[in-house]
Amino acid sequence: MTAVNIIWIYCDQLRTDALSCYEPPVAAIRTPAIDALAERGVRFANCFCNSPICVPSRTSTLTANYPERTGVFGNEGAWRSYPYDRDLPTFPGWLARSGYRTVNIGKTHVPRALNPWNECDRRGAELGRFFDGLDRESMDIVTTPTMKSPLAGRFPADRPFPGEIVTNNAIAWLRNLGQNPRPFLMRIGYLQPHTPVTPPPPFDGLYADIDWPRTLDMDRRTSVFERRLGEIQKGDALASEEIARVHAEYHRLVAWVDAQVGRVLEAVAALGLRERTVIVFESDHGVALGESGCFAKQSFAPEIHRVPRIISWPGTLPEGQTREDINESLDLARTVCGLAGVELAEEFKGRDLFAQPEPDAVFGSIGYGQPSSRALPNNEVGDWVDGTGWPRRGCIRTNRFRLDMNVRKDGKEPRPEDEDIFLVDVLEDPGERRNRADNEALVAMRDDLRARLLEHCRDACEPPFVPAFSVAERGTD
Repeated sequence: MTAVNIIWIYCDQLRTDALSCYEPPVAAIRTPAIDALAERGVRFANCFCNSPICVPSRTSTLTANYPERTGVFGNEGAWRSYPYDRDLPTFPGWLARSGYRTVNIGKTHVPRALNPWNECDRRGAELGRFFDGLDRESMDIVTTPTMKSPLAGRFPADRPFPGEIVTNNAIAWLRNLGQNPRPFLMRIGYLQPHTPVTPPPPFDGLYADIDWPRTLDMDRRTSVFERRLGEIQKGDALASEEIARVHAEYHRLVAWVDAQVGRVLEAVAALGLRERTVIVFESDHGVALGESGCFAKQSFAPEIHRVPRIISWPGTLPEGQTREDINESLDLARTVCGLAGVELAEEFKGRDLFAQPEPDAVFGSIGYGQPSSRALPNNEVGDWVDGTGWPRRGCIRTNRFRLDMNVRKDGKEPRPEDEDIFLVDVLEDPGERRNRADNEALVAMRDDLRARLLEHCRDACEPPFVPAFSVAERGTD
């Protein structure tokens, strides 16, 4: 039997409800190519990332290990001097050992010491080069005082959009396969719909008739952590028209992503690869669009923590199926190895989604919790409410409850009064808006989840140092 190929389409900062197959709040939003992929595959309704920010999420997914073992808790993990020295296999590397060609086209954004690909072409997805040759002043950009990357803007009609390079290179790679008998794993990594949110023509004209929100969504009795994050991001500095534009431009850029997925699917079909190719569609995390005053990631709110996951292999996997079981990003390694018939690495955590039962909980972590830590490290802003460093926050989710809390502050476990526990019953409150941590009927559940989360976080791998921001440290990712 011919071994299966795998195409992994990986977006950045794509919230689940921006896709029409995930029931968006605005009925006019349409993503037909991604919907068609879901119709020919399995759509996972309750997938959660292992860290609600790029680098730790991507590192956990590649290594199938939690941040507590990778030692990567923030985007500083991709800076030049970050001391990543973990000897953890990656699932692309594991597949390569079994004869697979592995190629990444587009964004990587992981520790510089972590390079699991036989071939890697990042052109078109480098955040630090997005504005090369562009006049930012002419792009009608929307930012907040502390968030410099555009939350909305217009890409010039006379310039090629960088993300198109990723699609073009991926299709060219597939066309050059010829009669090569080796199976392949290809990841197509888009920067979009991450900032800069500047959709190119003709997508910049979509959804003009929608009455987008013009105020911040502050109807949440949530954690101090989320409220403080909104204060730091200063979304309240945006005018009502700017808030509406942030919503509109984001969904227009998602429409661009959908068009790229359509181009890839058409190429796969035209080359006769579809029936022997697993296609995975995912994102590293979601994004807030005004919820709790926030306009970025970095919390366990559902619009950020929950991510889309679609897996399609016509003729082998079910088609048009929706799965409600709770799962997490790092499950991808065991799942892909299972579909490929490749023996698992002992180090891989998680489960094979098509062969193993639902876990009783999934976990996530964000932040270093050092005295020098900041909520927005690239901009060197974001102290905790008492003026100390930004804390590390952990999360445990079951199929009914979410509990998150500060688990490290100023380099050690926080005092009980600094834990800032948030507990929500997702079945009663699917929008995860009301903190029930002080509800007498849920005290036993709260204490059990807290103990399990602290046990998960105990003995975490801590890097010997976390670099301070500089342009040289950050590089171009």
